[in-house]
Amino acid sequence: SSGINAEYGPQVKWYQKDSLIGLLIEIVDPKKESEKLDITETSIHFEAETSTGRNEFDITLHKRVDPKKYNAKVKDRRIKLIIAKAEDCQEEWSRLTPEKHRWLKFDIDSVDLTDEETMAARKLEDAKRRLEAEHGPLPQDAKIQQMSNMLNADDISRDLEEAEKEMYDMLKNSYLTIYNSVVWLGYFYVFFVSLLRVAFEGTGAIKTNYATMSWLLKSCQQTVFLEIIHSVTGLTKGSTAATFLQVTGRAVVLFSVVDSEPVLQTSLSCYLLVVAWSAVEVFRYPYYIVQIYELYFPKLMWLRYNVWIPLYPIGILCEAYLVYQCIGLVAESGRLTVSLPNRLNVAFDFSSFLKIYLAATSIGGVILMKHMGSQRTKALKKLAKFKQMEDIYHKEKDLINIRKKKESKKAK
Repeated sequence: SSGINAEYGPQVKWYQKDSLIGLLIEIVDPKKESEKLDITETSIHFEAETSTGRNEFDITLHKRVDPKKYNAKVKDRRIKLIIAKAEDCQEEWSRLTPEKHRWLKFDIDSVDLTDEETMAARKLEDAKRRLEAEHGPLPQDAKIQQMSNMLNADDISRDLEEAEKEMYDMLKNSYLTIYNSVVWLGYFYVFFVSLLRVAFEGTGAIKTNYATMSWLLKSCQQTVFLEIIHSVTGLTKGSTAATFLQVTGRAVVLFSVVDSEPVLQTSLSCYLLVVAWSAVEVFRYPYYIVQIYELYFPKLMWLRYNVWIPLYPIGILCEAYLVYQCIGLVAESGRLTVSLPNRLNVAFDFSSFLKIYLAATSIGGVILMKHMGSQRTKALKKLAKFKQMEDIYHKEKDLINIRKKKESKKAK
């Protein structure tokens, strides 16, 4: 029979592949010297001492396993045990044990795992066959068999770690691709519709453009706050401080200045700001997507590091002008201004904040332009290097074709 005999019984999850079963034993800080694992063809016994007490369980298996082929690894407060199924039982098991237990559950998260663990079990079998071919039948002494299992456990651990890394990279790349694509689509729509409205409706569309595009522009800007999290968690490279300042700076102008003052929304400066912001992103996000997969598109790379040259100055000047205009409006209305006396005994003058922000924008704009200039220089050097490599490749290809033609003429 199966059951738990413990002061604090561990929770156990299990999963399976065609050739193996896996147990995930939830346990906190097991004492290594107290760990005991006994595996037979039809049962598993585990016990260990922890800081909270003794943990122990016995499992009678529904079908047979190969007790000589297993690997146990402690990771993230759990013991992961992998056991190969017996050769005549390498099929899908309907259950792990003959009866149900509250502490034993099927691990749904492991259903879509790759076949890396199956490959690891096969490596164990291949290693055993090679040893038997070179030295005859292996000794059946339990200690020698245990040593053999420990030597092969390193290979299994490496295989599993590589599989976990591949899964993480795949999920990370998929998420970043979806994120960049969604934000790109939003800015692409804002950019081209803003241009088309003026082209077909005339200059009158300039005054109504922000009212039409604001919902999508604000949605994109709110989504872009995720880039700060991406940088902090290491999903993307780059300076977290620079990302934070760039994202929050644009948010201040969009939400606190433009969106809060309707009189500014109908100006030419507001229209040019929307077009400049969205135009930069139209080329930035596709470049990020191809960088995820380490692809090379020279034209896209050239556009990414050249379109900013006219667009950044336009955006910075429009931001500065709109902030300057907003200072007078805020001074009259007192919007977002907290005066004394009040319960918190704190004063805040939003117009003074905007004056400081305006000065910081001027300095920050110069720093940003210099940074983009250095990035452009590096990018152009890469493009030149890639161009040289392409030229060499094409020349070698032409030489090979010439030789083939000469050889074919000689053969005739």
